[in-house]
Amino acid sequence: MKFRQIRSATAIVTFADTRFLVDPWLAPKDTFPPIPGSANPDLRCPVHPLPVPVEEIIDVDAVLATHLHFDHFDEAAMEALPKSMPVFAQDETDAAVLKARGFTDVRALTFSGVDFRGITLTRTGCHHGIPGVTEVLYEKMNMRMEACGIVFRHPAEPKCFYLMGDTIWCDYTDAAIRLHKPDIIAVNAARAAIEPFGRIIMGLEDLAEVRKAAPEATLIATHMDNVGHATLWRKDLRAYVAENHLESRLLIPEDGETLTF
Repeated sequence: MKFRQIRSATAIVTFADTRFLVDPWLAPKDTFPPIPGSANPDLRCPVHPLPVPVEEIIDVDAVLATHLHFDHFDEAAMEALPKSMPVFAQDETDAAVLKARGFTDVRALTFSGVDFRGITLTRTGCHHGIPGVTEVLYEKMNMRMEACGIVFRHPAEPKCFYLMGDTIWCDYTDAAIRLHKPDIIAVNAARAAIEPFGRIIMGLEDLAEVRKAAPEATLIATHMDNVGHATLWRKDLRAYVAENHLESRLLIPEDGETLTF
Protein backbone atom coordinates (compact mmCIF):
# COMPACT_ATOMS: atom_id res chain seq x y z
CA MET A 1 0.00 0.00 0.00
CA LYS A 2 1.05 3.57 -0.74
CA PHE A 3 -0.41 6.83 0.52
CA ARG A 4 0.53 9.95 -1.44
CA GLN A 5 -0.46 13.19 0.23
CA ILE A 6 -1.59 15.70 -2.40
CA ARG A 7 -3.16 18.61 -0.53
CA SER A 8 -5.51 18.88 2.43
CA ALA A 9 -7.76 15.77 2.35
CA THR A 10 -6.80 15.02 -1.25
CA ALA A 11 -4.58 11.95 -1.54
CA ILE A 12 -3.79 9.07 -3.87
CA VAL A 13 -4.09 5.68 -2.21
CA THR A 14 -2.52 2.75 -4.06
CA PHE A 15 -4.05 -0.44 -2.72
CA ALA A 16 -3.68 -3.86 -4.35
CA ASP A 17 -2.18 -2.17 -7.43
CA THR A 18 -5.24 0.07 -7.81
CA ARG A 19 -4.93 3.86 -7.59
CA PHE A 20 -7.72 5.77 -5.82
CA LEU A 21 -7.96 9.55 -5.82
CA VAL A 22 -9.48 10.62 -2.51
CA ASP A 23 -11.54 13.84 -2.19
CA PRO A 24 -10.18 15.83 -5.15
CA TRP A 25 -9.69 19.52 -4.31
CA LEU A 26 -7.93 20.82 -7.42
CA ALA A 27 -8.53 24.58 -7.39
CA PRO A 28 -5.56 26.95 -7.64
CA LYS A 29 -4.10 28.47 -4.47
CA ASP A 30 -6.25 31.23 -2.86
CA THR A 31 -9.35 30.45 -4.94
CA PHE A 32 -11.76 30.50 -1.98
CA PRO A 33 -12.39 33.51 0.29
CA PRO A 34 -11.71 33.54 4.04
CA ILE A 35 -14.12 31.43 6.09
CA PRO A 36 -16.29 33.44 8.53
CA GLY A 37 -15.92 32.35 12.13
CA SER A 38 -12.52 30.78 11.54
CA ALA A 39 -9.34 31.25 13.55
CA ASN A 40 -7.70 32.77 10.46
CA PRO A 41 -10.29 35.30 9.22
CA ASP A 42 -8.03 36.75 6.49
CA LEU A 43 -6.67 33.47 5.11
CA ARG A 44 -7.83 32.40 1.67
CA CYS A 45 -7.63 28.76 0.65
CA PRO A 46 -6.25 26.47 -0.57
CA VAL A 47 -3.30 27.89 1.34
CA HIS A 48 -0.78 26.12 -0.90
CA PRO A 49 -0.67 25.23 -4.60
CA LEU A 50 -0.93 21.66 -5.82
CA PRO A 51 2.46 19.92 -5.54
CA VAL A 52 2.13 18.19 -8.93
CA PRO A 53 0.18 18.87 -12.15
CA VAL A 54 -3.53 18.10 -12.24
CA GLU A 55 -2.94 15.64 -15.11
CA GLU A 56 -0.74 13.54 -12.83
CA ILE A 57 -3.23 13.68 -9.95
CA ILE A 58 -6.18 12.44 -12.01
CA ASP A 59 -4.20 9.56 -13.55
CA VAL A 60 -5.99 7.03 -11.33
CA ASP A 61 -8.36 4.08 -11.55
CA ALA A 62 -11.22 5.50 -9.45
CA VAL A 63 -12.26 8.43 -7.27
CA LEU A 64 -13.48 8.22 -3.67
CA ALA A 65 -15.73 11.07 -2.53
CA THR A 66 -16.27 10.95 1.23
CA HIS A 67 -18.61 13.94 0.82
CA LEU A 68 -19.04 16.93 -1.49
CA HIS A 69 -17.97 19.96 0.57
CA PHE A 70 -15.98 22.54 -1.40
CA ASP A 71 -12.61 21.35 -0.08
CA HIS A 72 -13.29 17.69 -0.91
CA PHE A 73 -14.77 17.76 -4.43
CA ASP A 74 -14.63 21.16 -6.04
CA GLU A 75 -15.63 22.67 -9.37
CA ALA A 76 -12.08 22.28 -10.70
CA ALA A 77 -12.26 18.54 -10.02
CA MET A 78 -15.70 18.33 -11.62
CA GLU A 79 -14.21 19.82 -14.79
CA ALA A 80 -10.86 17.99 -14.81
CA LEU A 81 -11.95 14.41 -14.13
CA PRO A 82 -13.06 12.25 -17.08
CA LYS A 83 -16.80 11.77 -16.86
CA SER A 84 -16.37 8.02 -17.39
CA MET A 85 -14.12 7.68 -14.33
CA PRO A 86 -15.57 5.33 -11.67
CA VAL A 87 -16.57 7.47 -8.70
CA PHE A 88 -17.60 6.11 -5.31
CA ALA A 89 -19.91 8.45 -3.38
CA GLN A 90 -20.79 8.17 0.29
CA ASP A 91 -24.47 7.47 -0.47
CA GLU A 92 -27.20 7.68 -3.09
CA THR A 93 -27.82 11.37 -2.33
CA ASP A 94 -24.28 12.39 -3.24
CA ALA A 95 -24.28 9.89 -6.11
CA ALA A 96 -27.27 11.67 -7.62
CA VAL A 97 -25.43 15.01 -7.48
CA LEU A 98 -22.42 13.56 -9.29
CA LYS A 99 -24.59 11.88 -11.90
CA ALA A 100 -26.30 15.21 -12.53
CA ARG A 101 -22.86 16.70 -13.19
CA GLY A 102 -22.31 14.18 -15.96
CA PHE A 103 -20.39 11.36 -14.30
CA THR A 104 -21.58 8.11 -15.86
CA ASP A 105 -20.11 5.48 -13.51
CA VAL A 106 -21.11 6.56 -10.00
CA ARG A 107 -21.48 3.96 -7.26
CA ALA A 108 -22.68 4.39 -3.68
CA LEU A 109 -20.57 3.03 -0.83
CA THR A 110 -22.33 0.82 1.71
CA PHE A 111 -21.76 -0.27 5.30
CA SER A 112 -21.70 -3.90 4.11
CA GLY A 113 -19.00 -3.15 1.56
CA VAL A 114 -18.75 -2.85 -2.22
CA ASP A 115 -16.22 -4.53 -4.51
CA PHE A 116 -13.83 -2.86 -6.94
CA ARG A 117 -11.21 -5.02 -8.63
CA GLY A 118 -11.30 -7.45 -5.73
CA ILE A 119 -10.90 -4.68 -3.16
CA THR A 120 -13.65 -4.37 -0.55
CA LEU A 121 -14.49 -0.75 0.20
CA THR A 122 -16.62 -0.41 3.33
CA ARG A 123 -18.34 2.79 4.34
CA THR A 124 -18.00 3.93 7.96
CA GLY A 125 -19.91 6.60 9.85
CA CYS A 126 -18.74 10.09 10.79
CA HIS A 127 -19.77 12.97 13.01
CA HIS A 128 -18.61 15.95 10.95
CA GLY A 129 -18.90 18.17 14.02
CA ILE A 130 -20.32 18.07 17.51
CA PRO A 131 -23.76 16.38 17.55
CA GLY A 132 -26.50 18.75 18.66
CA VAL A 133 -24.31 21.78 17.99
CA THR A 134 -22.92 21.75 14.45
CA GLU A 135 -26.22 20.99 12.70
CA VAL A 136 -27.12 24.66 12.98
CA LEU A 137 -23.93 25.65 11.15
CA TYR A 138 -24.56 23.33 8.21
CA GLU A 139 -28.20 24.38 8.00
CA LYS A 140 -27.16 28.05 7.82
CA MET A 141 -24.63 27.24 5.10
CA ASN A 142 -27.09 25.01 3.20
CA MET A 143 -24.60 22.13 3.30
CA ARG A 144 -25.04 18.49 4.20
CA MET A 145 -23.44 17.50 7.50
CA GLU A 146 -23.10 13.86 6.42
CA ALA A 147 -19.65 12.51 5.56
CA CYS A 148 -18.13 9.05 5.61
CA GLY A 149 -14.95 7.09 6.17
CA ILE A 150 -13.78 4.10 4.13
CA VAL A 151 -12.10 0.82 5.08
CA PHE A 152 -9.96 -0.94 2.43
CA ARG A 153 -9.34 -4.70 2.35
CA HIS A 154 -7.88 -7.10 -0.23
CA PRO A 155 -6.48 -10.64 0.18
CA ALA A 156 -3.17 -9.57 -1.39
CA GLU A 157 -2.74 -6.63 1.00
CA PRO A 158 -1.46 -7.69 4.42
CA LYS A 159 -2.69 -4.51 6.09
CA CYS A 160 -6.19 -3.11 6.53
CA PHE A 161 -6.46 0.62 5.82
CA TYR A 162 -9.04 2.93 7.42
CA LEU A 163 -9.57 6.40 5.94
CA MET A 164 -11.49 8.09 8.76
CA GLY A 165 -12.83 11.04 6.73
CA ASP A 166 -14.14 14.33 8.10
CA THR A 167 -15.13 13.39 11.64
CA ILE A 168 -14.43 13.95 15.28
CA TRP A 169 -13.90 11.01 17.63
CA CYS A 170 -17.32 9.45 18.16
CA ASP A 171 -19.21 6.19 18.52
CA TYR A 172 -18.91 5.56 14.77
CA THR A 173 -15.12 5.79 14.72
CA ASP A 174 -14.80 3.72 17.88
CA ALA A 175 -17.04 1.02 16.39
CA ALA A 176 -15.16 1.03 13.06
CA ILE A 177 -11.83 0.43 14.81
CA ARG A 178 -13.25 -2.35 16.99
CA LEU A 179 -14.94 -4.02 13.99
CA HIS A 180 -12.26 -3.71 11.33
CA LYS A 181 -9.07 -3.62 13.44
CA PRO A 182 -7.16 -1.47 10.94
CA ASP A 183 -3.38 -1.51 10.73
CA ILE A 184 -3.11 1.95 9.11
CA ILE A 185 -5.43 4.86 9.83
CA ALA A 186 -5.55 8.20 7.99
CA VAL A 187 -6.82 10.93 10.31
CA ASN A 188 -8.13 14.28 9.07
CA ALA A 189 -6.32 16.12 11.83
CA ALA A 190 -6.37 19.89 11.22
CA ARG A 191 -9.00 20.47 13.94
CA ALA A 192 -10.97 22.73 11.61
CA ALA A 193 -13.41 24.78 13.66
CA ILE A 194 -16.06 27.45 13.15
CA GLU A 195 -17.00 29.54 16.15
CA PRO A 196 -19.24 29.26 18.08
CA PHE A 197 -19.90 25.73 16.79
CA GLY A 198 -16.60 24.12 17.75
CA ARG A 199 -14.43 21.63 15.88
CA ILE A 200 -15.69 19.71 12.88
CA ILE A 201 -12.74 17.35 12.35
CA MET A 202 -10.17 15.74 14.62
CA GLY A 203 -7.63 17.52 16.79
CA LEU A 204 -5.22 16.43 19.49
CA GLU A 205 -8.00 15.36 21.85
CA ASP A 206 -9.39 13.07 19.14
CA LEU A 207 -5.97 11.73 18.16
CA ALA A 208 -5.46 10.63 21.75
CA GLU A 209 -8.65 8.57 21.53
CA VAL A 210 -7.61 7.01 18.21
CA ARG A 211 -4.24 6.07 19.72
CA LYS A 212 -5.96 4.51 22.71
CA ALA A 213 -8.44 2.54 20.58
CA ALA A 214 -5.83 1.31 18.07
CA PRO A 215 -2.55 1.08 20.02
CA GLU A 216 -0.77 -0.97 17.33
CA ALA A 217 -1.92 1.02 14.29
CA THR A 218 0.18 3.48 12.32
CA LEU A 219 -1.57 6.85 11.98
CA ILE A 220 -1.26 9.25 9.04
CA ALA A 221 -2.14 12.91 9.63
CA THR A 222 -3.87 14.31 6.55
CA HIS A 223 -6.13 17.34 5.76
CA MET A 224 -3.31 19.59 7.02
CA ASP A 225 -2.14 23.17 6.37
CA ASN A 226 -4.58 24.19 3.63
CA VAL A 227 -7.90 25.40 5.07
CA GLY A 228 -8.47 28.73 6.76
CA HIS A 229 -10.54 27.26 9.57
CA ALA A 230 -7.72 24.94 10.70
CA THR A 231 -6.61 25.35 14.31
CA LEU A 232 -3.93 22.64 14.21
CA TRP A 233 -1.01 22.77 11.77
CA ARG A 234 1.81 20.41 10.87
CA LYS A 235 4.22 22.31 13.11
CA ASP A 236 1.87 21.70 16.05
CA LEU A 237 1.61 18.00 15.25
CA ARG A 238 5.39 17.69 14.97
CA ALA A 239 5.70 19.13 18.47
CA TYR A 240 3.04 16.67 19.69
CA VAL A 241 4.91 13.76 18.07
CA ALA A 242 8.20 14.78 19.68
CA GLU A 243 6.64 15.34 23.09
CA ASN A 244 4.95 11.92 23.05
CA HIS A 245 7.73 10.00 21.24
CA LEU A 246 5.43 9.03 18.37
CA GLU A 247 7.91 9.31 15.50
CA SER A 248 7.12 5.80 14.20
CA ARG A 249 3.47 5.89 15.19
CA LEU A 250 2.10 9.19 13.80
CA LEU A 251 3.30 10.14 10.31
CA ILE A 252 2.87 13.68 8.96
CA PRO A 253 3.49 13.67 5.19
CA GLU A 254 4.17 16.90 3.34
CA ASP A 255 2.16 17.76 0.23
CA GLY A 256 3.45 15.58 -2.59
CA GLU A 257 5.12 13.05 -0.26
CA THR A 258 4.47 9.31 -0.61
CA LEU A 259 4.39 6.89 2.32
CA THR A 260 4.97 3.22 1.48
CA PHE A 261 3.79 0.41 3.75
